[in-house]
Amino acid sequence: MLVITGASGHLGRSVTQHVLDVVDDPQQVVLATRTPDALAAQGSGAQVRFADFNRPEGLGEAFAGANRLLLISTDNVADRAAQHAAAIDAARGTGVDHVIYTSMISPGPDNPALISESHWATESHLRASGLAWTILRCGLYADFQVFEAAAALASGRLVHNRGAGGCAYLAREDCARAAAAVLAGEGGSGVVHDLTGLESPTAPELAALYSSVAGHDVESVAVSDDELLHELGGGTDGPAQYGAALAVSLGQATRGGHFERRTDTVQELTGRAPLRVRDLLERSRDTLEQIVPGNAPTS
Repeated sequence: MLVITGASGHLGRSVTQHVLDVVDDPQQVVLATRTPDALAAQGSGAQVRFADFNRPEGLGEAFAGANRLLLISTDNVADRAAQHAAAIDAARGTGVDHVIYTSMISPGPDNPALISESHWATESHLRASGLAWTILRCGLYADFQVFEAAAALASGRLVHNRGAGGCAYLAREDCARAAAAVLAGEGGSGVVHDLTGLESPTAPELAALYSSVAGHDVESVAVSDDELLHELGGGTDGPAQYGAALAVSLGQATRGGHFERRTDTVQELTGRAPLRVRDLLERSRDTLEQIVPGNAPTS
């Protein structure tokens, strides 16, 4: 029996589709989520169970009978190391044999990205758990470069603090396919898989790519960390402040070379080369072209 946590999220739904394509019986698959009603109506044939990492007393029931569990990292960065630890402990207590965890590329104490610490803590807890484990270190999602391209095309500027650093962006779809393959039995135990794209474009190269796809000049503007924080509205309170600080920290990590490494692991696990940033931009070409000043359709 295979369990997918966070099954109602974007990555969880995509993993589910790929796993159901390879299992003999959809009842072998358990979709664990805080919002089971969001999945119950989709008619996949998989089991849907309630699971909330903030309520660990119920996780044993959610994971009951499982052999392999895919632990998809939660979006609560402040609390997720503790949430993940609770899920790993529950998996061990329930008799799960193998946990696969979706981490980030190059986590660790020397990575300034704000999301690094919680991933590193989870990896450490999983290694010490006594369970069989596989860690999937996923590159930054290429999907978000579509939103970055839209903002850059609207203003004509790609403002960044990445210096000359590149990033081997990975499409969420490719992360899902690789995770599904490992959950279904590929990739071994006690292994760390770095899942990345095959290209690691720098900010100036991305600006040129955005220009090429939408036919509108985008200037790459390198700024300091403090200048970028101000540009992104980092002086405000609440989620906007955190989002700005996160973006700055990811730029720092990119500048430091933490995201530049490229691997062919996705192709090894899935048999298909990962999508490029350009591929995702091409899918959204019509939308991006309409963002360009002067190109918006008139009513």
